[in-house]
Amino acid sequence: MNPLFEELYRWYAAHPEAGIPAETYRKAAFLRCADGVIGRSAASALYGDTLKNSATRLEKYAACAFAHFMEFGLQIRERDQYELKAADMGTVMHEALEKFSKKLQENGETWKTVGDDTRDRLIEECVEETMADYGNTIFQSSSRNQYRIIRVKRILKRTVWALQQQIRQGEFEPGEFEVSFSMEDSLSAINIDLSEHEKMRLRGRIDRVDLCETDDKVYVKIIDYKTGNTSLDLVALYYGLQLQLAVYLDAAVELEQKKHPGKLVEPAGVFYYHIDDPILDQEEDETDEAWGRRMLKALRMDGLVNADRKVVELLDRVLADGTTSDVIPVGKKKDGSYTGYSKVASSEQFNVIRTYTRKKVREIGEGIFSGNVKISPFQRDGATACAYCEYQGICGFDQKIQGYEYRKLKGMDTELLMKAMQETAQRDQKE
Repeated sequence: MNPLFEELYRWYAAHPEAGIPAETYRKAAFLRCADGVIGRSAASALYGDTLKNSATRLEKYAACAFAHFMEFGLQIRERDQYELKAADMGTVMHEALEKFSKKLQENGETWKTVGDDTRDRLIEECVEETMADYGNTIFQSSSRNQYRIIRVKRILKRTVWALQQQIRQGEFEPGEFEVSFSMEDSLSAINIDLSEHEKMRLRGRIDRVDLCETDDKVYVKIIDYKTGNTSLDLVALYYGLQLQLAVYLDAAVELEQKKHPGKLVEPAGVFYYHIDDPILDQEEDETDEAWGRRMLKALRMDGLVNADRKVVELLDRVLADGTTSDVIPVGKKKDGSYTGYSKVASSEQFNVIRTYTRKKVREIGEGIFSGNVKISPFQRDGATACAYCEYQGICGFDQKIQGYEYRKLKGMDTELLMKAMQETAQRDQKE
């Protein structure tokens, strides 16, 4: 021990009238991070023999096992307050978009054929219906919240316009919206046996599944709506921090394969659509059409596209050599090859991602059942699991205390990443 500490300890032990018990210093000096294991029997008592997980819950465990334990094991929650949070706004927008898709069908319209006036009117109705039933009329509780109604309408009008343009520019047809796969008990992608007695069942809702059917194949496109600036990160997928799209794709492909047993079902792409209404000034000599193309490009989806040229043409029929797509993250050089900006993967690489995702999901499930609740948040490129964690006051994470340290994740390029995924998946299959 530090001699200075020893002297301070002796002095306070001899002078209890100082008001600070020497025991306080002793405990501080020997404070250590707990080992972070509650045991398999305790985990079984908390979670049962079947984990009913969402992809978000698995991502929480991958970010920090202790935060997962707090939220899903002990079910600790922050006190509810009568207020609107960012997550509430996201929920409202998702529900309004779901209602909009249903209203289109009820009115005999499709995403490709609905007119501008009808489209704007229907989304306004959907926003008003959603907000009227949300949070005991909280949107009428203040002028600030009333303004949010106007803002949400504006954003969603821009959103359905952009989504319509993206659909019109390709050959895909929206298949289903808010597709729940929790009841599809026969899907191997979401029903995983971890041991003889321990199982995991994944559940979730895919915001949108688009399909394009040819003579011998069915192509599947997955779209997830996000109100934040989420982009697809394969490195985060590798570490289990971003599993949602990959899990959804795996389930959707398997589901469509059951519906089309005589055809090969292949992924066309997985995408995040950022719900937003960016501000773009229209230049003095700029036409409305040119401004619209700039707006569409600003709202372009982010994700991963099947590198097959036929698939890219099905996703964006107007993409020409030497241009960049307005709707998908792909650009072409003048010789027809893809630019370095393009986010593409072959069909084989998509299969590697699907196989690796199942392996990672299984690994996380086994970790939860093993009773691992270690305080070990990730750190990568300056980002940490602690940034917005509501449990910091409980875990007391402090790198100055022995045993507390970040789990530092390394970055890697796409080629090395795909190789690592493939080797891991193959090793898991052999075992």
